[in-house]
Amino acid sequence: MAAAVVAASAVVGATVAATVASTLGPESRPRGAVVAVAAGAGGLGGFLLWRLTRSAARRGLEGALEVAAAEERALRLVDRIHACQPRRFEDVLDEASYCAEVERWVLELRGGPIHVPPALRLAARAAHLERGAVSSEGFGEGRQGYLSWRAKARRRQGERLEEILLAVGVERGLVARACALVGKELPIQDVDMQTMEDAACLIFLGHRLCQFQADKDDGTMADILQKTWRKMSPQAQAKAVVLDYTPRMLGCLLEGAAAAADLQASVAPMVAPRLPAATVTLLRDSWALVPQDKFGDEFYGRLFAEDENLREVFDVPAARPQNIPKVVRMLLDLLDSEQVPRFERVIHAMAALSRHFARFRTSHLAAIKKALVRSITDYAPSKEKKKTSQAWEAFFYSVCAVSCPFLIMNDRLFESANSTASALPLPSGGTLAGNLASQGVALLEMCLRVSGLSQGGTAAPEEVLHRITEARDWLMDAVRDDVNAYCGLVSSFIAVTATPEEPSSANARVLQGGAVIAAAAGAAAEEAERRRWLRRSVEVPLYIAELSYGAAVACLQCRRQIKRSLQPEWVAGAKLMRTATEIALRNVSTNLLSIRGQGNSEALEKRFAKLRDTEPPWEDLCNFGIN
Repeated sequence: MAAAVVAASAVVGATVAATVASTLGPESRPRGAVVAVAAGAGGLGGFLLWRLTRSAARRGLEGALEVAAAEERALRLVDRIHACQPRRFEDVLDEASYCAEVERWVLELRGGPIHVPPALRLAARAAHLERGAVSSEGFGEGRQGYLSWRAKARRRQGERLEEILLAVGVERGLVARACALVGKELPIQDVDMQTMEDAACLIFLGHRLCQFQADKDDGTMADILQKTWRKMSPQAQAKAVVLDYTPRMLGCLLEGAAAAADLQASVAPMVAPRLPAATVTLLRDSWALVPQDKFGDEFYGRLFAEDENLREVFDVPAARPQNIPKVVRMLLDLLDSEQVPRFERVIHAMAALSRHFARFRTSHLAAIKKALVRSITDYAPSKEKKKTSQAWEAFFYSVCAVSCPFLIMNDRLFESANSTASALPLPSGGTLAGNLASQGVALLEMCLRVSGLSQGGTAAPEEVLHRITEARDWLMDAVRDDVNAYCGLVSSFIAVTATPEEPSSANARVLQGGAVIAAAAGAAAEEAERRRWLRRSVEVPLYIAELSYGAAVACLQCRRQIKRSLQPEWVAGAKLMRTATEIALRNVSTNLLSIRGQGNSEALEKRFAKLRDTEPPWEDLCNFGIN
């Protein structure tokens, strides 16, 4: 190697000398001896440069090896210290196991050892270094006491780690950064600090969650998991969704994740129907017959046979087959009346998350209903198949009562058309009538605003604009309410109820010392639930009709102000409102027959009669030639 460097340098030196000589005149050219000397000098210089470069490289390699050796010594020493630490009663993992998990997650999150900086690896291995050395006594009870103890424990960990690393020869800059990571002294924007935080959150979810949740209610756990989710990077969140959770904790995680992503802040969950006790019992009994280990694959097999495009929608980590039976189990556990408010929150969270992250749409529900009902009914006894199918359809519509209003309100125009054309009556004609009415009012509002801005135009009175803007907003709310009312009504009517001869086990309660059976009270409550949804199915379309009438009457005084070029749009808006009103009143008339003579139906009948007997405003609204 040295000989080659010397020869190459000599050739370069001689070439340079010869080139210089060729540029000079004959009398100024150097003799051959000069060229030889230049060649020798070049060779000597090259040799010396090679020796210097080689020495520097050797010293750099030796330095790097020494640094690596010091880090390895530090890791071995930290491991020995871990091995000597007793496991605290409240800890699921001992110190060594916890730090090994931190390092495992750090390596996985960063893509392997080659991508993990030395300081981060040292910090990961020493994450809980001698944590038990600081007693928690004397810090007070509650969260504030815990936070004070943890802050002191971290400071002590950082000091101890600094002592260990310096003692084995780790470079000071590396020591300072490793200690800052262990002590959480760096901002979360620091990529290594975020990785450490991610690892801690993943360990909490994977190892500590089960023990931690034992004495806490669902609302508290959803709030805690929301805060945990906010701390994690998207990459860590993707790892978290494939961890193994109990059905209860999966529900809390879904609720917390949706809240952390601000997907539920503006819309409260809709009300779900309370299913009859006989239906709930049949649902749980039939679910117990389904093999949990293969249900997810069977469900997806049927689902994708219905709609191959759904593969892309369900191609997310949270929707893996193992989670499908957990979701079903979780929802079944929330069907008891006192748990239904939580059922509503979880369903709303699932709808918001699936819409945002998986592009889930209302049009996908038809295939899901068919796959779900058939996958479960297959395992029911022959004599129970019809009732089992009926119960699961009622369950599905109770889920839709909460999820569909959210999904429909977020569907785009072509998605709404796809939903209407799907093999599921969602959205229904009443829902579309509400949408028609809101679009009709919007057209009238546009005509008034544009006419007022045009040259020579007359601005509409503020009170008129305010009223129709308010009506438009209320009609959009009524669209959501109509979806909820329709799904709730369908669910309550197809649900399985106990016969008087065979009361459901959930309702039958024989009082001590007598033969009074509470099944009658249960049946009365279930009948009241059906009447509640019937009444709602009258109230919502009646409200749509009233809003349309009111907006039309408010606009009558302004019809002559509409520019001639906008009159076709004005007429179109009026006709949309008229059609919507006719559909809504027809639904009211039909459903009133079912609740006539019950409860407060008289008030609804009076409102209906008032609209029916009022002179319709539609012809006058479209007549631009008279007042």
